[in-house]
Amino acid sequence: MRSWLVLMVLLANLGIFQPQPAVQNALSFSNLSSDFRFGKDVTFYAKISPVEKIKDVFLFVQPGSDLTRTEKVSFDSSGEIVYRYDLGSKPLRPFVTINYWFRAVDANGQQAQSNKQSFNYEDNRFTWQKLDEGIFQVRWITGDLSFGQSILNSAQQGLASNASLLNTTVPNPLKIYVYPNSSDLQDALSLSQGSWVAGYTSPDLGVILVSIAPGPDQQVELERQIPHELMHIKIYQLAQNKDVYQNLPAWLNEGLASLAELTPNPDYQSALTQSVKSNSLLSFTTICQAFPSDASGAFLAYAESVSFVSFIHQKYGSPAFQKLISSYKTGLGCSEGVNAALGISLEQLEVRWRQEDLGMDTGALAVENLAPYLISGLLLLTLPLAYVFFLKNKPKKEKATAEAKNEL
Repeated sequence: MRSWLVLMVLLANLGIFQPQPAVQNALSFSNLSSDFRFGKDVTFYAKISPVEKIKDVFLFVQPGSDLTRTEKVSFDSSGEIVYRYDLGSKPLRPFVTINYWFRAVDANGQQAQSNKQSFNYEDNRFTWQKLDEGIFQVRWITGDLSFGQSILNSAQQGLASNASLLNTTVPNPLKIYVYPNSSDLQDALSLSQGSWVAGYTSPDLGVILVSIAPGPDQQVELERQIPHELMHIKIYQLAQNKDVYQNLPAWLNEGLASLAELTPNPDYQSALTQSVKSNSLLSFTTICQAFPSDASGAFLAYAESVSFVSFIHQKYGSPAFQKLISSYKTGLGCSEGVNAALGISLEQLEVRWRQEDLGMDTGALAVENLAPYLISGLLLLTLPLAYVFFLKNKPKKEKATAEAKNEL
């Protein structure tokens, strides 16, 4: 027993069992919070201590999966940080989840980082009503709970219906925001000053923005717009990134989305009929990158695209769309992608569509398509013949002129 006591005293003298002093004055953050005014600014708050050791403090802002932005921020003598982030000069995409954190550096170069915080950059100019079910989060401004249920029903029906066209997974959650008029929606988009692919849908975020005005056409618009935008999200899921998605042929992207609508636009067929009569149909090679900017041209492009995509579905089935998107993921061009996926050129497929779906005389169309090549071929053929003819006749003319001079 005495030997144990001697050992304990010895170890105590060596300091092994003595408690180690805690690290004093380490940099630390507290009281992190934020608030924002949509389209104007975000204010970030924090406190850091001990303030006397701090050299620099930085704020990191990461909008969703976008690149992280860094801001050098100031602090007062008590370590309080209040930083206003100007959304006018540095806009953020609406409805994206914003992650943020702080990092401090002391005079010795030592760093300390705060915990990460986040908030949803939602359009807080309005009070949104909410209805969540399954993967859907529905938000609307005007109307009662029955209207919210109608939005949800249209989303569920649209997702089930367009599975026959593209059977792929979708983000969870899927957020749907319904504005009561187009001007409020356009304001939200303009305040972001960002790039919104597919109009009112941000497919990488799983966010849909639509405007549905109260009135007799409300249900029809729900059944048209919601499934349309849902299909854009499904197309993006197959494309897998923004570059591929944005490089898909416009006629394929918008044609598929329009085909997914639960209530088709009845005016599309009349636009096609009129264009057939006036021989003013657009060629699909001209609407690969984008639709015409004028309203009538854009409407005709939509009408043609949904008819053309429906024709592809009838001839090749829904697997054709996955094959097409896969071919464009490899970097193929608009016409080459069709040939690789379906074994037929875009031009030949268009001829078949015009003949079988629209009842057009494709012989005239073939001549029209071949006209530039025929003209070039004729020029290549006739120019050498004309030159030979000129060479043969030139000496005769000179000889005749000489003989005439001799006679004189």
